[in-house]
Amino acid sequence: MNCKITNSRGFTLVEIIIVIVVIGILAVTAIPKFLELRSQAEQAAVSTMVSSLESAMSIYCSRQYVNGGSMAIHNVFNDLSNIPENYNGENDPVNATNTPPGTWSYRASGNWIMYNPRQPITGGWNNGGTRFIIYQIQTVTEGSDTVGLRLTTTPTYDYSWN
Repeated sequence: MNCKITNSRGFTLVEIIIVIVVIGILAVTAIPKFLELRSQAEQAAVSTMVSSLESAMSIYCSRQYVNGGSMAIHNVFNDLSNIPENYNGENDPVNATNTPPGTWSYRASGNWIMYNPRQPITGGWNNGGTRFIIYQIQTVTEGSDTVGLRLTTTPTYDYSWN
């Protein structure tokens, strides 16, 4: 009986090097795109939250107008039907400890809604090296009557995403 024994071989060193090079090329092209998508997602989330807060303020003002009440500056997070998970409540002062990256706080002094971004920004409010995005709740008046509320950035704390 003739038995033939074959040598089974693994990958050659050249094949392994080629696979490593291909994976490296994919990583070099994919990682920057992934980081850009993270930044775009955070920008969209901030924009969506601001729109939700503006809608909540509009509903509040409409209710106050219909009921003959006054339109007072207040914490508009309380007007949302669902408080977001990344809202840390009212904090004064606001800092990186009570408002970690990716979270919102309300600061009554100044009527500020503040967000601590995960991605770097230019401008904003610098507090101990942490840059916050700030929106201020302001009254809208006609003559001496308050007719609404608005959420706005202020020139002092304008910001842009890096």
